Amino acid sequence: MIRLRALARIVIGVEFGAAVAIIVYAGVHDFHDVFQGAPPAVRARISASCDAAGESGSCGASLVELNPGRYRIVTSTSSARLRATLTADDPRRARYLLVRLSQPANVRLAIEPRGEAGPEGVVGADGVDLSDAGRVVIPLAVVPSVTLSFVPMAAGPSPASSAASVAPATPIKIDELGVFEQRNGLLRDVRPVFRAIPPARYHGMLVPRAIAALCLFTIAAAVFLPAGALKRYSPLILPFVCFSLCLLDLAILFSPYFGHDLRTFYAAGDLSEPPGTNLNGGLHQGFRLLTGRGLTLMDGAVAWERMPGYALFCAAAGILFGHRTLLDLALSTVLLQTISYSAAVGLFAWAAGPLFPPAAVWAVGLLMAWLPKQLGLTQVDALIAPSAILVVAALCLRLTRTRDGRGVPVALDVLVHLTFAIWFAMRPDVLPGWLLVSLALHWKHWRRLLIPAVFFLAIGGTWGAYKARYTGEFALTTTSAGASLFCGLWEVPSRFRFAEACRDETYFDWIHQNTPYQPQSTAANSFATREVVKFWLTYPGHLVIMVAHKLMQTLDGDLWPGYQTQLQVFVFGAVRRYWIVLSLATIVALCAAFGYQRERTLLLGWPLFFNAPIFWVMFASLGRFYSAVGIALLAAAVPPIFERDFYAALRSRPRRAISVVACAALFAIVAWPFHDWLLRQDGLHYWTPLLDPAASRLSAFK
Repeated sequence: MIRLRALARIVIGVEFGAAVAIIVYAGVHDFHDVFQGAPPAVRARISASCDAAGESGSCGASLVELNPGRYRIVTSTSSARLRATLTADDPRRARYLLVRLSQPANVRLAIEPRGEAGPEGVVGADGVDLSDAGRVVIPLAVVPSVTLSFVPMAAGPSPASSAASVAPATPIKIDELGVFEQRNGLLRDVRPVFRAIPPARYHGMLVPRAIAALCLFTIAAAVFLPAGALKRYSPLILPFVCFSLCLLDLAILFSPYFGHDLRTFYAAGDLSEPPGTNLNGGLHQGFRLLTGRGLTLMDGAVAWERMPGYALFCAAAGILFGHRTLLDLALSTVLLQTISYSAAVGLFAWAAGPLFPPAAVWAVGLLMAWLPKQLGLTQVDALIAPSAILVVAALCLRLTRTRDGRGVPVALDVLVHLTFAIWFAMRPDVLPGWLLVSLALHWKHWRRLLIPAVFFLAIGGTWGAYKARYTGEFALTTTSAGASLFCGLWEVPSRFRFAEACRDETYFDWIHQNTPYQPQSTAANSFATREVVKFWLTYPGHLVIMVAHKLMQTLDGDLWPGYQTQLQVFVFGAVRRYWIVLSLATIVALCAAFGYQRERTLLLGWPLFFNAPIFWVMFASLGRFYSAVGIALLAAAVPPIFERDFYAALRSRPRRAISVVACAALFAIVAWPFHDWLLRQDGLHYWTPLLDPAASRLSAFK
């Protein structure tokens, strides 16, 4: 019997290792597709010109180099024709033309060879009809150069009818243009097996679902593995598993074969917009810092709504992985975000090893890696989850010492608060929770409160002094709290005039209409905050309904923000996120009610209580600010599942356990019907018992 058990463990261990190897390979296989988007192109010189449509005036064509030899071309105005001349450095290798049309929906491409042609015939010289459906690969003759002519045409049932009809006047946008020696890797990835399966089905469905199943298998198998070996190797293995899962998500969301790769996504998106958008603000600041122009968005302008941490992170990414162009910096930032997330998971596994059972460490670390993420987006929200993981890791080190009855050295507390400070440098929403956690940790040794105070003043004071050079105002954090409170009011259905998707322009217009202040100023921030608080007092029912609505959205899965792929849908499609969240929240409630590891549970789960509620009154932006809350829920609720003492505690007080579970079940059943009923109560929603609504500058109705 003992030999059979040992043999079973060996078999499970081998299967576990094979599953991990497959998971890692599946993601690493996609690395080149994610960060390069295409095989190496033949280097070529390119020039472009265009003819304006009708009376549009002069027309110019702008070029963006995606990779060496691969370009994006956009005309400045509605165009009747776009011409591009490609001259390859080595014409003998320029055998295939890659084109991806973005706008208009249909064009006719004529290919005109320049110079003496080789033995191959010119394919497509009579015209190739292109649509915006995706990549097209066209064979080329061996010639010194080719001139490509793109002429818009209207969609029709046949090429003849399309040519005869009038095409709508729009700018011409070619998202990809380049010449290649081979067509391998242009329309589908190069893989050793299952080559006949189309990329959309293979990468978008089959691989992520199979990998999700393997992840669940490893969580179950970890329970049967030798605890010592699993504890020793988890911190080394989990970062690679996490990196692979991140790449799988990125390969689905930014596939060059059935979507837009990261380079075309950014070149055609926020990098073509003025500085200051969500996805380009940090990049512009980091790029300008690297080129000696300071941590600014543009000459004489600093970010009013952001802390400096993310821009510094972008600059670090550029130093490590390249910043020749703003586009290169964007790809470097995404790569460093992915590495940072993976490293944070590894640090958690190392720090949590002495505190949790090894199987629990593996499960929590793997689930953190598996969650939906925002790593493909160059905005600070992508770093909040890894920042929260670092906080959890530091708290695990501290909890281990207090559990063992050992004193906590000052250096460890400095480390704990350093992780909070990293989060603060990225986004200031950590401040209320940081203050309350600090009080809980140091109420017996109050002098140690100087540690977080020093970190706060060092970061806030430095940033405030730097901004003051440009704004003439000193502020320790951002001056956007009023704007966030303003936008947060309208994230619940209502009849108020501003109840729509909130944008900076909406807030700016409101400030200009009601004050002489600049919307980015401290004075405008204070004014907006006072007006929002007055609005809450004027319409207390709206405040209650808003908080209830956002609470339910959080429980419904918003606390795990990011873009779901089939890697997560494999689970979330079978079990609604609402039921998963409530089940985990019930475990937290049981631990608190029984006193089972209460300090550990509440300390690791602090964002549930001190971070999530901030966004029930401030702007939640469809939940994208909740990353830390989802991480905290996993860290607090999953470990007890793997601990025998937890089940012993439940058995010791069955009535209390049944009461907690019954209350959770009752809440789960009635919460949504009550929420829907509450939204229909206009009498409560627009009730004004305290203040005159005419005195509020926000109470206008549609």
